[in-house]
Amino acid sequence: MSPHFLAFDIGTSGVKVVVVDADGALLDSSYRGYGIQMVGDAGVEQDLDLIIRLLLDAADELLTRVTGAGDTSVSIDGISVTAQMFNLVAVDESGKPLIPMISWLDQRAEGAARALAEIMPPSVQFKRFTAVVSAKDIVPKILWLRDTAPEVYARTAKLLDCKEAVVLHLTGVAVTDHAGASAYRLFAHDTRDWDSDACEAAGIDPDKLPAVRAATDVAGRLLPDIAHRLGLPADTPVYVGVGDVPASQLGSGAVDPGDLHVSLGTAVYFGLMMSERRVDPCHQLGALAHAEAHQWILWLEIATGGAALAWAVRMLGLGDPGSVDYTQVEQMARDSAHDMDGLLFAPWLSGERVPVFDDAARASFVGLSLHHGPGHFLRAVMEGVAFQMRWALQYGLDYGERIKRIRAVGGGSMGSVWTQIIADVLERPLETIAAPQDAGAIGAAACALVGSGVKPDYSFLADRVAVTHTYLPDAGRSREYCARYAQYKRLYDALYPIYHNSRDEARR
Repeated sequence: MSPHFLAFDIGTSGVKVVVVDADGALLDSSYRGYGIQMVGDAGVEQDLDLIIRLLLDAADELLTRVTGAGDTSVSIDGISVTAQMFNLVAVDESGKPLIPMISWLDQRAEGAARALAEIMPPSVQFKRFTAVVSAKDIVPKILWLRDTAPEVYARTAKLLDCKEAVVLHLTGVAVTDHAGASAYRLFAHDTRDWDSDACEAAGIDPDKLPAVRAATDVAGRLLPDIAHRLGLPADTPVYVGVGDVPASQLGSGAVDPGDLHVSLGTAVYFGLMMSERRVDPCHQLGALAHAEAHQWILWLEIATGGAALAWAVRMLGLGDPGSVDYTQVEQMARDSAHDMDGLLFAPWLSGERVPVFDDAARASFVGLSLHHGPGHFLRAVMEGVAFQMRWALQYGLDYGERIKRIRAVGGGSMGSVWTQIIADVLERPLETIAAPQDAGAIGAAACALVGSGVKPDYSFLADRVAVTHTYLPDAGRSREYCARYAQYKRLYDALYPIYHNSRDEARR
């Protein structure tokens, strides 16, 4: 029997489960959707127990199709996991979550981030943590939990991200990879382990953090009850894996220094492969470690990308997430291109990361006229996200790594109108690949393929990814967007006093 591997890709809106063969080719997949829970004005949580239940349901369905149809040529030789990053899961000694998972979208730690900045100014944070942390980072989330729910914190055995919590459920082992550890901003890149000085400076007990291993290491063996549920041998190895940023980097085939991938999902982010750990000239943002030792990823996130479009669609009454006719949405945006009349959208629905790093920033439409309708709103959202992407990418270019190509993955890359807008705004070609929504799962599976010795390294991914289309920037449209981009960048400074003053008044 030829080796096959099972991989889980746990996103913000759903989980995809895939089976791949020894060459990383997708054999079949299954999907289950779920949502987020809003808590007050700033809280965003997810039910990890529900996610795991749906994950196992999807895996059971998939394995029944793949191995339950009398096909004895397929054996599952290993499992790997990728998941959304920058969440917080507090588990007790038994591995049970003590509270719902605090989402990467959650902003309740804004006060904790401010308090940390008062005792540790940004310049000191950058030296200690290799980054300046915000409310969306893991450290302030931990501090918020410690200060607002001390009884929960006292019972917490491990402080985990989403992937790590799922691996713990599958194996009973609390472990993270180098990229996942670096996302905590408590990681020592030289020793590839937790930085005890950084932990002490943050006031976080390193014993509450998971063990750090390579992405290709075996985290543990599948627990007997999970193995029985899935019909797999109890000794099936579960690999450490990587989070969604490095997994999508791998799955997009962007495996060489200078390769850039852009994920068009709930959030939008760029991942730039770097052969050395370059330092942010602005002393704000640190690179993440990668699945491949001695390589790094510059992660440039725009907080709400696909989420901004989903919000607009919902507010316009065009349907719920599962029932939206995106062909209609695209046509509405296409028909509105000729008379936007200066309408701009600042997509800061949940604060913003790169390059403003401002948790308090809020979204706005600017330049509305009586003739503007739903199509103009939709196009403005697409263009606003694209403008923010250009601003973030410019920040990344200052690191000095030359960009060789850009590949798009995720659900947003399925739409031609939005993808063309992005290419026009960036003034760069944008490659889309076959099955872009599978990139994260393929990247996770690659960790198992390399860890098992089936593949010697990740270089095979460059050849297996098929580029289906290259969106070339339209020169005329790009010139128009350059002028509007200059106006867009002025929005942040213009609106800053409004949303910051309103926040200060609300706190009073």
